[in-house]
Amino acid sequence: MPVRRTDPENHTVNPYRRLSASQVIAWKNCPRLWYYGWISKLKSPLPPPVLRGNAVEECVCRVLRDSPSLIAADSKASLRSPLADDGSPDLDNPDYWVGPGLNTVAESLRPTDRESLHMWATSRADVHFQGCWDRAIEDWEASPNRVGSSSDIDPDEGREMVESAIRLHLDQVEACIKAGGGPGFEQWRSGERENWPAPDGFPRSWESPHPSVGTGTISWSEAWEFARPWFVDPDAKSFTQTSAHPGEWFQGEYDLVYRWSGTPLIVDLKASIGKGDRSGGYLDQLRMYGWLWWETHSREEIPLSLEIWYLGTGSIKEVNIPSEEEMLEMGSELEQLYQAIHARDPEISECPTNPSPLRYFDAGGIPSNPPTHPSERARCTYCDYRGFCEGSDHEIRLPLENRIERFGHAWPVTPIAEVVTRTNVVGEVVGLQGPELQGDGGISLEFTLQDGYDRARIRPSRQGFPRDVTRSISEGSRVKVENGVPSMWRGQLQIDIDGKSSVSIADEGDEAPVVEVETRVSVVGRVWSVDAFPNGVDVTRWSITIMDQTGSAASVAFKQFIPVSAASITRGDDIAILNGEVGEWAGRPQVRIGPGTRVVILRHADDTPGF
Repeated sequence: MPVRRTDPENHTVNPYRRLSASQVIAWKNCPRLWYYGWISKLKSPLPPPVLRGNAVEECVCRVLRDSPSLIAADSKASLRSPLADDGSPDLDNPDYWVGPGLNTVAESLRPTDRESLHMWATSRADVHFQGCWDRAIEDWEASPNRVGSSSDIDPDEGREMVESAIRLHLDQVEACIKAGGGPGFEQWRSGERENWPAPDGFPRSWESPHPSVGTGTISWSEAWEFARPWFVDPDAKSFTQTSAHPGEWFQGEYDLVYRWSGTPLIVDLKASIGKGDRSGGYLDQLRMYGWLWWETHSREEIPLSLEIWYLGTGSIKEVNIPSEEEMLEMGSELEQLYQAIHARDPEISECPTNPSPLRYFDAGGIPSNPPTHPSERARCTYCDYRGFCEGSDHEIRLPLENRIERFGHAWPVTPIAEVVTRTNVVGEVVGLQGPELQGDGGISLEFTLQDGYDRARIRPSRQGFPRDVTRSISEGSRVKVENGVPSMWRGQLQIDIDGKSSVSIADEGDEAPVVEVETRVSVVGRVWSVDAFPNGVDVTRWSITIMDQTGSAASVAFKQFIPVSAASITRGDDIAILNGEVGEWAGRPQVRIGPGTRVVILRHADDTPGF
């Protein structure tokens, strides 16, 4: 079972607050690094090598999905997978799958040895690669948060990496041949399928065995089919095929899982040569994936092997498999880390500037000599956040204004760290709907809170329900709403309540007037990233992250409120957002751009220090 899904209607853990290998690695590298990336949500720009990795992995998976028994070497056909509503392969629907409807390739034209199978696979890579490369460029260039140029990446290098993956996969196919197919081969010949079958153009089940099935000694065409690893279907939507820990607090996504030997081999594909500090993190990642497999298989199945395939060198880095004792210890440590950094939002002081040694690796992920940089804080030199992290000697001067004059008006400017996104109000309950207990323990309720002549609509947040709600609430009761997120909607004050909010019966002396709730603010900051830009298809918002000397915040504008200046705002610009709407999203402050908001470019990136 490569995938362990959770019930989307009954999550025990917020899917956006699960731990992952990348987060664990970031935390080990430096807790403050993790804080900036996952609490402050400061996304690093995407360099061009990202597109190469995406193109190579997609092409490899499309070649692996093809079949020498069904598709000729130069055919333009593809075993595309129909998708369910959530974007995952629709395995339980027999309709629209290409495989069952294809005519078989004549046996005389099928590969009969490694060389001919290699030639067929290489030809399939030639068919797929350009399309994969073009899509990767398109996706990368669609991201407003990128640096460099796609012309900086050589497609020939990417194509050679695909070839490396083919050779390494054929090693597995040949091993399967030498093993006579291995355990389960005869069952496969009879038509049995895994609950999570390797993507091959067929649904989870159909009426007859695979068209490649023969008799007697296993053929090379059969070995290609039987040895095919499980992998993320290249047609599937991102993150629809992740595997979650039974407790749901950790999740990961395997690249390749070979199962033909009866015991899984987990492989991570890397479109690189394996040099540099990242290779150390890859070792931790594979060990966590081995542990995750064990946890999701009732702690009864330990992987046969863990391997990193460095496609830039065509070499394999074997990773030590943790013992059961080590996996128990790993699970305990990971859950403790989850409780510390994800079950709640830690303060920045709980995430110290404590970088780990910067590690050296040679090509193929081989430790260098010496294995680490002699300076204890060498990691800080290469950190994306070095310009404003107090643990670094590299400093930039970010803006910090308290007043700005524009449009004939003097605007008071609030430091970003002082933007108040939550508020308390006291008043009488009018028009109560609920409360109703939800499956996750949250409480759904909605009402108008009346304070004299002033009113505020209290409603559940889109990010979750409150849990701390008095059982005594009723029509006309006087209540205190704490830690709600205020906003204006069509001229009326709204206060969203979530898991951080509470509703209690107000004490006699409690006062928190509705009229004093502030929903507008002006800020000045430097653009750290452009996170979204309308594309006329599926993105209708403009979203950025800004910083000043005190902290960071998101800013977002939808449809008609997207400022004219948005098209010319880039990373590194100093801007002012005047009369913005206070908000909060995913735990961080937000300054929304709505009616009456002005966005002004103060200094372009060419005139500000680089991050």
